[in-house]
Amino acid sequence: MDDEIFKEEEKKLKKTIKELDDEEQSLEETLSTSNMQYNIEDQAKGLILQMYIDKLENIKKIKNEPYFARMDFKENGGANEILYIGKLSILDSKSLEPIVVDWRAPIANLYYEGKLGKASYTVLDKKIYGEILLKRQYIIDNKKLKKYVDINITGVDELLQNSLEEKADDRLKNIVATIQDEQNKIIRAPMDLPLIVQGVAGSGKTTIALHRIAYLIYHYEKEFKPNEFMIIAPNKFFLNYISNILPDLGVNDVRQCTFEDFAFDVIGKKLKVPDNNEKLVMIVNKEIEEDYKNKINIILKEAKFKSSIKFKNIIDKYLQMIESEFIPKIDFCYREHTIMKYSDINELFINTYKMYSFKRRIFEIEKHLTYELKNKSKDIIEEIEEQRSKAIKNLQGKERVEVYENFTKEIDLIEKGNKKIVKKYINKIENKDCVEYYKDFIKNYLAKFTSIENDTEMKDVVEYMKKTTLSNLEKNEVSFEDLAPLMYLQYKIIGINDKCKVKHTIIDEAQDYGEFQFDILKTILNSNSLTILGDIAQGVHFYRGIENWNKFIDIEFKDTKVVYTTLNKTYRTTKEIMDIANQVISKLPNYERESIVLGEPVINRENSIYYQQVNDMKALIENINSRVEKHIEDGYKSIAIIGKDINECKEIQKYINKIRDDVTLIQAKDSEYNAGISIVPSYLAKGLEFDCVIIANADDVNYTESVLDIKLLYVTITRAMSKLDIFYIDKISKLLPPKI
Repeated sequence: MDDEIFKEEEKKLKKTIKELDDEEQSLEETLSTSNMQYNIEDQAKGLILQMYIDKLENIKKIKNEPYFARMDFKENGGANEILYIGKLSILDSKSLEPIVVDWRAPIANLYYEGKLGKASYTVLDKKIYGEILLKRQYIIDNKKLKKYVDINITGVDELLQNSLEEKADDRLKNIVATIQDEQNKIIRAPMDLPLIVQGVAGSGKTTIALHRIAYLIYHYEKEFKPNEFMIIAPNKFFLNYISNILPDLGVNDVRQCTFEDFAFDVIGKKLKVPDNNEKLVMIVNKEIEEDYKNKINIILKEAKFKSSIKFKNIIDKYLQMIESEFIPKIDFCYREHTIMKYSDINELFINTYKMYSFKRRIFEIEKHLTYELKNKSKDIIEEIEEQRSKAIKNLQGKERVEVYENFTKEIDLIEKGNKKIVKKYINKIENKDCVEYYKDFIKNYLAKFTSIENDTEMKDVVEYMKKTTLSNLEKNEVSFEDLAPLMYLQYKIIGINDKCKVKHTIIDEAQDYGEFQFDILKTILNSNSLTILGDIAQGVHFYRGIENWNKFIDIEFKDTKVVYTTLNKTYRTTKEIMDIANQVISKLPNYERESIVLGEPVINRENSIYYQQVNDMKALIENINSRVEKHIEDGYKSIAIIGKDINECKEIQKYINKIRDDVTLIQAKDSEYNAGISIVPSYLAKGLEFDCVIIANADDVNYTESVLDIKLLYVTITRAMSKLDIFYIDKISKLLPPKI
């Protein structure tokens, strides 16, 4: 690092901060003297004020670290441009020249993917050619320049290494300063094709997903609003963990929800959904009786069946049946006049308006019938007037007046209230919600439409479904796997609210969703604009989830071009830890390994693994506490004691709380995560990372050679950034290498 260059860069940083301070002061003065009350017609004033407010917020977000890189680019035939790249773009209010260039700007792509020398970038479909003369990275902390380094490509550079050395916090951080080439390509991929990313643990899938949303909003701000983008995360706890990323990147109002939350928006009502991981808890419980194991087998088959395209196809048969019987077999008549025959009304329902939901079709038919009644109202009114004349001909006094008025009321009804007449006919059409239709389907038609005659096992599954699903629905309760069929029935029969129609959806931990869950998302979106991120190695919800990406693509995107990419590098765990994780996941059976990618660690730090055999629970807790104390002493911020399931975690909590009171048990119902010492079930740890991970009991009883145990142990190991402690009672799991 050259001292003279450092001084020049230090001077530039001070100048930039001064410019930002001046801009901030000017904006605050302008806003403080502005009249914030203006007529709705004066949109220009409102837009200008909002622009000032947004710019002020952006300056406050970046002024402590205004940029992280510099790039010198000389366009062919042009002058040399010196560009400072940061999280957000800031223009000088007088010259309108950029003080800082947004990392999402087309020219900034050169910083992430270009090498020194000849290079080009695309803006507004036009290729700009030139030469990259310099690429420089900065480490800036609280307005102070700590270091700079010149680079050629953004590989495993010094800035990245510094970032990887940081301790884990209670929230995910943005990575704009350290985006790697393979990550950048995913972030900037076109949004019109489905993008599937198979990424190893620690490859940055979730962070990339959030940066991709920020990038797409930046580039399509005129076409789409932020609330037309949605990210689906596995649970509320995880949503809290990622909550600060988008606001930190200057993006607000993006929908961040769980699949359950989105389902409730579609269905239009909330239902009780038990813990999404309860089936896993049942499976991993090693002490259950044999007959209960048989019951679990049926429960898992039911979950797989409900999550399959096969189940959706069976519901389609049900929909065809109720569609054919939806319109009552009666003509729409008034008096002796047939306004419209049943056959013609049914034709409108079945064919003319078939592109709509059943309810929308009825709405269109109602308009149609009203129109037909109006057309025939003249003849009907003439008939009534003629009858009125005859009826009052021989009447006198009050009786004459009453009869006259009765006929007149009917004429008024035809002339002004024909919608009431139509509504009376429409009200004869069945009007149930999606839950009632689902009950009807399960109770009366599931067995009829499912081929179970020669399949004893399937008969048992269908009988179990009828018994449990109907019982649950009576209590306003459903399983996770019931949500997709309910959403589908709502979409096809009742229709959905416009707020459910988003333009682009990112699905994280996608390997844990089934075919039907994906299919309903595609159906509701009416688009293939999806970013799907997952890791088959972490697919612990194997009973319903994706086992192979190629098979998944054949089912969901058979006639669609799909962009499929893999992320092999892991930026979380050390080489020592990742080597063990790779050994564990390599023990999956061959059919499960087709979509598995082994992680390539970029951190090579020694002495990151600690083994310890113990004899009993008392010794286990004492040793865990000793390791916790050591990690705290070494300055680590987040420590996770990971148990196999919630039962094991509760037992650990019971004993360790007798020693210390700073340990928090994380459960599925929790919605907030704070760094510190946590006890976490293995399946809830997915997507999270900790400085230190303590595996509570990795013995050969807890972690067998089953597919689920292999994946749970892999998830557990790969949560560790710096330290992995492996405890086991008696014999260590055969999945793990012997003590080093």
